[in-house]
Amino acid sequence: MGGFAWFQDGVTYGGADMATYNALSHPRGSILHLFSGAPDFTLNSDQAARTVKVEAGSALVGHANGGGTWVWSPGDTLAIPAPSNLNSRRDLIIARLTDAAADGIDGVAVEIIEGTPDTVPVAPERPENAVALGWVDVPKATTTFTITPTRHTGQYRDQAIAAAPGTVAVDWGGQLPEASAFRPGAVCVDLGTNQRWTCTKSGTWFTADPGPWRQATLQNVTAKDGTTVKVSGELWLRETSTRWDLSGQVIFTPAKPLGLVTVGMAPKEISRPRQNTYGATALTFLTLGVGRIALMTNGSIEFGSDGAMGNMYLNETLAKSPWNS
Repeated sequence: MGGFAWFQDGVTYGGADMATYNALSHPRGSILHLFSGAPDFTLNSDQAARTVKVEAGSALVGHANGGGTWVWSPGDTLAIPAPSNLNSRRDLIIARLTDAAADGIDGVAVEIIEGTPDTVPVAPERPENAVALGWVDVPKATTTFTITPTRHTGQYRDQAIAAAPGTVAVDWGGQLPEASAFRPGAVCVDLGTNQRWTCTKSGTWFTADPGPWRQATLQNVTAKDGTTVKVSGELWLRETSTRWDLSGQVIFTPAKPLGLVTVGMAPKEISRPRQNTYGATALTFLTLGVGRIALMTNGSIEFGSDGAMGNMYLNETLAKSPWNS
């Protein structure tokens, strides 16, 4: 992905050479570890036996000095350590790269690292030569436990899925890896938003896939005559690299001439324009005048109407440009 490797006939290559090859062949960026696919190392609990079955999987275990080693494991069944009678505990399930000198064999071991009981338990640190597969939350003095997969989310944002050659897949709550560390044309699939992002020549991410619809928070307004007008209904927003989409129905009770009011706030996941961005919209029960909608730099949604406004049906696209994005 990031360079080229040439292999010479008749030459034996060692582990350091293969680490260098992997570093050239796989996009890393802020990603340290890569899973070969989404089903790798699936976790299934057996409450009665107090065990967790880890299915087979493969992953690229990164090294601190760059590069990495592809490992495969047939999986394993792990016993959950006994609970504490005083406090709850959070254990960490890992797939660890083994070493011939320390472990007697080169390969991968699936293990559980027992956490420390506490009133607010935290998972143990992930070893440098391992990938984190999941948390096991063990309540105090009970036989039950719960599993949370953690392969490429939350605390382990440097882990991802190699979805296809030249592609990595992440589910990081909208926080993509640093684009400037990838070559132009590299592709990142955001599993959380179902969007495909491409690294541009300028070192930024670009997507034409609309993100998920997110609901705005509506708020009551004051009409021109001082009457408090209740604002109800639903207003939704989504965006790509080129536009914001707004859609919904907003109801004003009672219908009054509003003038210029702020009807709601865009959710924090929707980016804010650099300049206030305006568009026209369809209105009903409007006695006089015209209306317009705007997404403001602080994320507020501004509405303007000359006449008495009862109902607003909104399907609006606001284009992004170098001026406002």
